[in-house]
Amino acid sequence: MSAKFSYKGIQGNKYTEGTIEALNREEAAFLLKEQKIIITSISKVSGKEVKEKKETKKKQVVKVPKKIPTKEIMVFTKKLETMVRAGLPIIETINLIKKQTEHKGMLFIIEKILIDVESGIPLSEAFAKYPNIFGNVYINLLRAGESSGKIDTFLQKLLNGMEKDEKIKAGIKKALTYPIILLFVAIAVIVLMMVYVVPVFQDMFSGSAGGLPPITQLVVDISEFIRDPMGGGLTLVLLVLTFITISTMVKKNLKFRRKWHALLLKLPLFGDLIQKSSLAKISMIQGNLSAAGVPVMEALDISASAVDNLPIQDALTEVKRGVFSGDPLSKLFENRPHIFPLTFTSMTAVGEKTGNMEEMYHSIATYYEAEMDESISRLTEMLEPIMIVFMGLTVGFILIAMYTPMFQMGQTL
Repeated sequence: MSAKFSYKGIQGNKYTEGTIEALNREEAAFLLKEQKIIITSISKVSGKEVKEKKETKKKQVVKVPKKIPTKEIMVFTKKLETMVRAGLPIIETINLIKKQTEHKGMLFIIEKILIDVESGIPLSEAFAKYPNIFGNVYINLLRAGESSGKIDTFLQKLLNGMEKDEKIKAGIKKALTYPIILLFVAIAVIVLMMVYVVPVFQDMFSGSAGGLPPITQLVVDISEFIRDPMGGGLTLVLLVLTFITISTMVKKNLKFRRKWHALLLKLPLFGDLIQKSSLAKISMIQGNLSAAGVPVMEALDISASAVDNLPIQDALTEVKRGVFSGDPLSKLFENRPHIFPLTFTSMTAVGEKTGNMEEMYHSIATYYEAEMDESISRLTEMLEPIMIVFMGLTVGFILIAMYTPMFQMGQTL
């Protein structure tokens, strides 16, 4: 007794399909594996399967890595794309990459994927077991590559997307790193002066006739407050507790996180940077998913899950509801100008009229990447001098306050 199974797959980097007779699904997968076919789908069309008796074994607890560095995933994807494009079979490709991988977490994932693919599980399903590692966009584009028989093309799209995403993150970090360093240096210098320098001058002028000048007395009072455990110490503890409380609420309280993200969007320059980087990311994902043939509603869902800012996520969810009602995308984007600017909606409308949404989304992504680079430059140019002037004025104010009694003594003499 046997059953007939219909299958689709990839053999020698070429799309193939057909039917095969086997006792059950497992045997069918094994027979196809012997023919060096990577299965993308398999289903029974007739007959009855003979179920194999499975021995009861103790389940081994396997610790799956929660996170893998993006750089490791990019290197893996690049190698996979290059070898598949060169015509190497998938199993041999994954095996070669496994031998070249040093990162323990990534090696664990690759080994599991290899075992799954060898047992007849479709490649995208093997990757889909690790959604925290690869994400919806990665898995959907891989599935599209399997269906079309163009895995290398969609892996290249994935790689380009990840590289652009990393460029956006690196740009934001670059814009913020130097000003933050300057701010911490300024605070450190001011605290050191208040704790160690001001007390020396305070002792020096403690017996001066008529007391200290108002500006000097103000700096001395601030210094005493900072050095007092119940003053500066308590303030520092309160600031740390406030920071921890806000961070915890942002992570765990959805309502608070939504308000916090809305506030970030309204900040001068910073909000503009968040919005443009999000729009560039959304456009890039929408373009790739459009090329993969993913339905608009599902593509909007995936785009929303890839964006961190909740108000932007909510806007995409509302747009998805409108699409379900039959409204055009450009009109739905236009109804939310606080999230989707006129340029975004206008270019989307052009894509709808020409029927080439994939190309238009890539144009939108390129446009907002350039806009984001300009915003980063503007932010860096503005913050650097502000931090330098802040440090110079503050230190100068302290020094003038400390030397003012000397000038008064000189005038008296």
